[in-house]
Amino acid sequence: MKYRLTLFLLVFCSISNAQEKLNKLQAPTSPAASILGLQPSAVLSPKSYQALETALYSNLIGENGNAVIPNDFALEFTPYWTKNHSLSLDEYLYPKRLVDQFIRNSSLSIASTQNFLLGDSTATNGLAFGYRTTFYFGNKKDRKEIEKYKSSLQSNQKITSLIGSKSEELINNNKVADKHEFLEKIKSTIVMTINQNMSDLDAKQINTLIDEIITEASMLSFDVNDPDPFLGSFYNIIDDKLKSELLFNSFKTYIKNRQGWSVDIAYANFLNFPSSNFNFSYLPRQSFWLTPTYRFKDGLNFLKIMGVIRYEWYNVDYFKKYFVDSKTYENNFDYGLAISTQFKKFSIKFEMVGRKSETEIPVGTDTDGNELFRRDKTTGFQYLGSFNYNLSDQIILSYSLGNRFEPILNPNNTLVSLLSLNFGFGTPTENTLNLGK
Repeated sequence: MKYRLTLFLLVFCSISNAQEKLNKLQAPTSPAASILGLQPSAVLSPKSYQALETALYSNLIGENGNAVIPNDFALEFTPYWTKNHSLSLDEYLYPKRLVDQFIRNSSLSIASTQNFLLGDSTATNGLAFGYRTTFYFGNKKDRKEIEKYKSSLQSNQKITSLIGSKSEELINNNKVADKHEFLEKIKSTIVMTINQNMSDLDAKQINTLIDEIITEASMLSFDVNDPDPFLGSFYNIIDDKLKSELLFNSFKTYIKNRQGWSVDIAYANFLNFPSSNFNFSYLPRQSFWLTPTYRFKDGLNFLKIMGVIRYEWYNVDYFKKYFVDSKTYENNFDYGLAISTQFKKFSIKFEMVGRKSETEIPVGTDTDGNELFRRDKTTGFQYLGSFNYNLSDQIILSYSLGNRFEPILNPNNTLVSLLSLNFGFGTPTENTLNLGK
């Protein structure tokens, strides 16, 4: 009998029996994949809580018009989520220290291509490594909404616990001979617990709720020698009348789509092997990102707006050696905005990013033999649209189309048409959190 009660309470305290993910996989935008050029987006969307993400990239059609099997891939690894930390809901949503957010959201990424073309069209191997973390900034309304959900959940849990304990006492101590006597004696406990823990309901609503519980319970079969089936059905009636599952589902939805600000900080570098010899490599390019994001609230909670500031610097000597006929600037400063919509099964993102590029060009020497330079500047613009479809919570198919910044090789080739498949593993579930804390 105690097993029955314990099992009921455990089920009630879980959001659902299935391992539902508390954080959906997002479209692939890892720093390593971005600096290697596998993904054209300059705006890094906030990363979801996945222990491991991997993405495959393809431009769909090869030189002979045949479909291309992707040989470019990216991995992103978040060490913190490889382990169950039994966080409370408050710790999950509102880490007390900045360093907690830094560690929890830190991720490492790696990307690889076997087809990085040099200036003479030689295909070489390229590797990229990246790091990023995210800082979330809650607001008063967000916290108030969370507290409201928590209070309702705790009230429901307390009601079911008290009614369950009293039911066990009546059955185990042989205090009731039949169903009618059981309902007569348990009614006072039902009335007391609901009145004490559901203050948001008025007297009429409370009386209606109690009457519905008693009426439906009176229709159940009761065997004094085997009361477990009756108690199981009785607990289900209480759970249903308290709308527990509906409340949990609403709570999960809110957690997945929280409003407010977040800021991503990221760094990545690119390693090229011009001769395909592991012992001979260059570091041609490095990037740093700052990406603030705001998710709107209420009726616009499907909408996110993102800004980006990206600074890139190049190894000019490398590009002079392997891209002889191409013009390379020492650094780029990118800035722009992106708008993203997130629906149940798909999302759409559109970005517009401007660029300022600068470099120093030798122009001779002065009378003392010191080398003189002239600063050369240029500007550019990129616009890009992406459609992402959730095949599941852990698999996303993405397609991007647009106009990118002029590449160093083939500067007139600015068309983007890219298909990618992203997989996620190890996202937090309801069992990762201790909702009882």
